[in-house]
Amino acid sequence: MGAALLLFLSCSANAFQFKPFAQPYYDMVDATFNQNEAFETVAFVEKYFRVVGNEGFNKSIYYAADKLKAAGFVLEEEAKPSDRLTYRIEKRTLDKPTWEPVSGSLKLGSDEELLNLETNRNMIAINSFSTKGEQSFEFVNVYEGKDIDNYDVEGKVVVGNASARYLFSECVQKRGAVGVISYRMPDYNQPVKHQNSISFSGIPLDEEKESFAILLSYDAYNKLLMAEFEEKFELKIDLATKVYKSEELTLVAELKGSKAPEERFVFSAHVQEPGANDNASGVGALTEIAASSARLLRSGQIDPERTITYLFGDEIVSTNRYVQEDPERAKGIKWGMSLDMVGEDTEKTGGTFLIEKMPDPGAIWVRGVEKHSEWGGRPLTKEQLKPHYFNDLVISQFKAIGSARNWEVNFNPFEGGSDHVPFLRGNIPGLLLWHFTDVFYHTDRDRIDKVSPQTLDNVGTGALMIALMLTENKEQLADFVLLEASTAAAIRMTNELQLSKSAISDGEDKEVQRDIVATWADYYMNVFETTLDIDPKNKTAFQKNLQETKDAMITLKNMSLGQLN
Repeated sequence: MGAALLLFLSCSANAFQFKPFAQPYYDMVDATFNQNEAFETVAFVEKYFRVVGNEGFNKSIYYAADKLKAAGFVLEEEAKPSDRLTYRIEKRTLDKPTWEPVSGSLKLGSDEELLNLETNRNMIAINSFSTKGEQSFEFVNVYEGKDIDNYDVEGKVVVGNASARYLFSECVQKRGAVGVISYRMPDYNQPVKHQNSISFSGIPLDEEKESFAILLSYDAYNKLLMAEFEEKFELKIDLATKVYKSEELTLVAELKGSKAPEERFVFSAHVQEPGANDNASGVGALTEIAASSARLLRSGQIDPERTITYLFGDEIVSTNRYVQEDPERAKGIKWGMSLDMVGEDTEKTGGTFLIEKMPDPGAIWVRGVEKHSEWGGRPLTKEQLKPHYFNDLVISQFKAIGSARNWEVNFNPFEGGSDHVPFLRGNIPGLLLWHFTDVFYHTDRDRIDKVSPQTLDNVGTGALMIALMLTENKEQLADFVLLEASTAAAIRMTNELQLSKSAISDGEDKEVQRDIVATWADYYMNVFETTLDIDPKNKTAFQKNLQETKDAMITLKNMSLGQLN
């Protein structure tokens, strides 16, 4: 009991303040990261509706590359062996044509305009073809699309409260409709409040049908319903899009490690999607993270032993390729971090900054401080747990930044869906930095006015200081990481014990509660063991520290289970 109590008292005090090891990294990055530069990149990228291979996507890649070049990165093919800052742009032919919108208008037969691309950026579904000028069509409403065979859709435009992809498949490809108009808005977008928001979506690229799908706002959908009520079924549609062959670009930049360049910390930010926060903000933050690290290296303030990689490309696809295509390189990837929706002005968008954890017991038993976002998650099993110190290290540093800057920082159990997933699939520690809930998520109201330069600074500072800690690999690193993990473990065990005591008092099964507490304890025992991956400088002293920490956790586990008898 004494060892466990000592562990708790020593670890939980000032849990979310910078420890002496971390403070210099924070001060250094805080003085270097330029939020205005990050915001400038976001403003450039968000101008474009970005689909892999289209003009906006490619211009965004080259814009980021130019900023890195200005910061001191050298084109890889021109670099000397002594150059530590390099970049390359990988090019691959796309199997299918790319796409971009040009102009669009949807009107009732009376010429009342319901939508226009200039103000409704997401109104044309990705992969839609042009109408070749304004065309008049009769529409038929199939509502939720459950009984489409009861409607005569051939030669008509089909309206439905269903996904564009489903309506396109059922009505255009199978039943001869000329196009579809879809209304589908998730509740978290609050469509009744934000009546002109439209969620972007896509349809299959069908070069035989050369058809289209239009996506509706709440307001436009209700006006169509009123026209139907008044038996006015004529629509005027004018769509112009581009469908053309192109190539996929991926920007890969590196700060090469001085002693172990094959070991690396990999950042990933996806470029595609049309939003400002999703994900021009990730591109802006990562560009400035790379530029800041270059300034620090050139000024002699840092000397990472391990490599830092900065990856810009197609969501999940580019990261997955980076992890999978070179097995030898993959062996050296020690940490992965995804930057996705990292610049939000939460007073406008709602929600909070989140760190999505690697699978831990909080993704099995969602209780107490654990809470899934409205994006949603599914319960995991013990076999899916990935014990690692990365979770608590990242959370603790961001919590300390939050305390220093009066900024709300939270975390959520694993949900998936972004660039952290390929790391985890490759058995590499991977985390997601993001925001949710966001009422403008995936809508055409996700514009530059919803982005906060200060949030970009907060996230960029935290991400870079963590990468520098882990790649500089100073003598105290392993002890510091173990301390942060044991801090989190002590706090977690105390909280889970109290939750289980309350659950038993409420009549829940005692053995289930004992299993929860035991699983958390065993999880942290495995977390402590992963600190050896840091390759401590003084292995003998660290091994002693590690064993004492594990012994204390065993005592704490037994003490906790004893209280649940």
